[in-house]
Amino acid sequence: MRSVQTILHPTDFSDNSRSAFQTACSLAKDHKASLIVFHVIPANGAAKMPEPAPNPLEPAESQQCLKNWQLNWPKPPDASLRVEHRVAIGNAPGEILSLAGALDCDVIVMGTHGRTGLDRVLTGSVAEEVLRKASCPVMVVRTPSTEPQPPQAKAQVKPGDVVDVRPLGDALALATSKMLAAADEMEIIRLIVPAGKEVAEHKAKGKIVVQCLEGRVTFTALGKTKPLMAGELFYLPRGEPYTVKGVENASLLVTVLLPKH
Repeated sequence: MRSVQTILHPTDFSDNSRSAFQTACSLAKDHKASLIVFHVIPANGAAKMPEPAPNPLEPAESQQCLKNWQLNWPKPPDASLRVEHRVAIGNAPGEILSLAGALDCDVIVMGTHGRTGLDRVLTGSVAEEVLRKASCPVMVVRTPSTEPQPPQAKAQVKPGDVVDVRPLGDALALATSKMLAAADEMEIIRLIVPAGKEVAEHKAKGKIVVQCLEGRVTFTALGKTKPLMAGELFYLPRGEPYTVKGVENASLLVTVLLPKH
């Protein structure tokens, strides 16, 4: 499985891009990856262009032609993140694809808007072309809607529904933890634990069973630290504190049996 070392985040400095930037920062922090923030100036979109044209293969701050350009680069929430800024002039999809290839980027994180996210972004020529032609994975991040949302039922699936809990494979590097089902007396969660990341000490609010679906972690509970590999599980009583740390990128199936009220 390809590791995530370089993340490309194209930005137009809009609210949509800012939401995607936060996601890109979280991904960079989890994987200790470099984050390249990239802005493409449309060739016909400004009365005056930088001269000579900026080189997207070089950091923006090092280029004299951009010294007088006020670019409102977003600030990462964690100052320790490795963030570089790049600028190009031209066709946005082409420049994004070109830079992603030149820098051997592992993932592109882009923004969109609307409740339907991917449905809406596919109508946009920039995202559509990047999604269609990119040689690396593309993560599309939708901007949270500010409109009132209808209440959602507690359970993510209905009784009798079939839930896919097979290993994620190559998609694991970009996955996030997700509640799969919830009822009055039970919760089922797919927990994603990146390599090197530790889930802070937690006390189970009910009896729990943790099954490793893929990858490898260590878990600490009952005064001992033990490895947990794909195909293995452990059980803990209610209220027992535990921590989990990723040795390799891993996904765990966590079943919580809640006490009856």
